[in-house]
Amino acid sequence: MMTPEELRLYNDKQKSEQSSTNLKEVNFGLNQYCGPAVLSALTGESTDRCAAVISAVSGRQVIKAVEIAHLKEALKRLKFDVTETNFAGQMLYGVLYRMHTFDGLYLVFVPHHVIAIEVKGTEIYICDNHTKTPMDIKQSARLSQKVERVLKVSRKEEPKPEPPTNQDLAFFLEAEKLIRMAARAIEEAEDYIADIKDNNLREKAARLMGEL
Repeated sequence: MMTPEELRLYNDKQKSEQSSTNLKEVNFGLNQYCGPAVLSALTGESTDRCAAVISAVSGRQVIKAVEIAHLKEALKRLKFDVTETNFAGQMLYGVLYRMHTFDGLYLVFVPHHVIAIEVKGTEIYICDNHTKTPMDIKQSARLSQKVERVLKVSRKEEPKPEPPTNQDLAFFLEAEKLIRMAARAIEEAEDYIADIKDNNLREKAARLMGEL
């Protein structure tokens, strides 16, 4: 059993690892299965939200075991690009050795399970519905499992808006000037209306203001 000091050091190490990776802590809702969990680790969305995206792809209401094709399409709907790799076919340890110089986010499929992995510099992080938070791969018990398939995933960049043209800027500045002039004119008109003694004329002026 850990002493309080050992527990503190362990928690500090876990927090440091989480801050060093782009993988997120799994945001568990009611769904506890691996497919929604790895999507949550990539996106930060809840597992229920991720399960709903998978459900929209597969047509199934209950999301447990997930087909790779459905997971790929769900990733695309969550604004990720998905690329097949040739890393599969070995034990996870050997696959990670081949992957360790290829930085990026990956989904690694082992028998009846999928895990999210990030290769970042000299470190490799893993996250799934069992770890719940990103952790150093060296702490994983899955290194001897055979890898069936590896997908590389990357978040799509949002298109940058085109800068305004000089003509648009000129129109904006002219519109801004006229709006400010109109605002001042309305304030002056309200002052004049307030000074009108004749009730009929004051009401008529107020109606005109209301039509603006």
